[in-house]
Amino acid sequence: MSYEISKAEQNATVVSYDLLGTHVELDMDFVKGYLVRGNPNLITDQEAVFFMNTCKSQKLNPTVNGEVYLIKYSKDTPAQMVIGKDAYMRRAFDNPDYLFKNDGITVLRGNEVHRKEGCCLYPGEQLIGGWCRVTYLRGGKERTAFKEVALSEYNSDKANWKTKPSLMINKVAISQCVREAFPKDYEGLYSEEEMIASGAIKQNEIDAEAVTSNDDTTTKAAEKITSDQRKQMFQFAAQQFGASANEYILTAMRQRGYESSAELLVEDFEWIMNELQRKCAELNQNGDGAETESLGEPPEDEIARQE
Repeated sequence: MSYEISKAEQNATVVSYDLLGTHVELDMDFVKGYLVRGNPNLITDQEAVFFMNTCKSQKLNPTVNGEVYLIKYSKDTPAQMVIGKDAYMRRAFDNPDYLFKNDGITVLRGNEVHRKEGCCLYPGEQLIGGWCRVTYLRGGKERTAFKEVALSEYNSDKANWKTKPSLMINKVAISQCVREAFPKDYEGLYSEEEMIASGAIKQNEIDAEAVTSNDDTTTKAAEKITSDQRKQMFQFAAQQFGASANEYILTAMRQRGYESSAELLVEDFEWIMNELQRKCAELNQNGDGAETESLGEPPEDEIARQE
């Protein structure tokens, strides 16, 4: 039996597409390095390839913070692809059959149940759920999808569920309602709240990751970046800015007091990556396209300074 990688498999390991005026280019290293929540070392090549190609086919941009990402906390469970609320609603708005939606929370006032719009809980009200109604067209006729979800089925009383329960239960209702209205647009795409409810993601794993991240912040921030992180930084800049990649990196580094990436600390690396993403979004919004020449590797003077 031959184990040589096929041409189709080679093509699948790098995904390139244009979306709303933005050029998106993904490969497995970039996915594992930047788009995974949990433990990126557990992500298999197959899961990374599936994620990239689903993003392309479903017209999603994972380089936009919070739009879509990959989650994996345990080797015993498959990776899960999660889409953010804003991306959920953008897909609905882009559907020509979408008309409008109404949504809010369900509260108990004394012995009476009320559905109210918005997420503001008034004094004397007890939050018991969230609801959403989407009005759309199907077959030329106006139709309605409605979902109401119970807080007791989702509330973990931790993290955002503890501090913002009205907002969180409202998000669940909206996610489920737009999925019912446009099932083809949301095939294989779920919100984090839905994943928690299904048991695919455990809330305590998410909370544990946040605690671990906070405990390790000081130690990690003082560490120098690895060669892989450095390469990923130049690769990302090359994909987004083309021939101007080195200029953007150097400008960002100088704002943090660096002339060479060889001495970059993790905290400064993360700041620079965020700055590059912010600049990319700014250029796309202004309609300024990047040059198409691909660099992907540090310039020669950068390499010389490290030797």
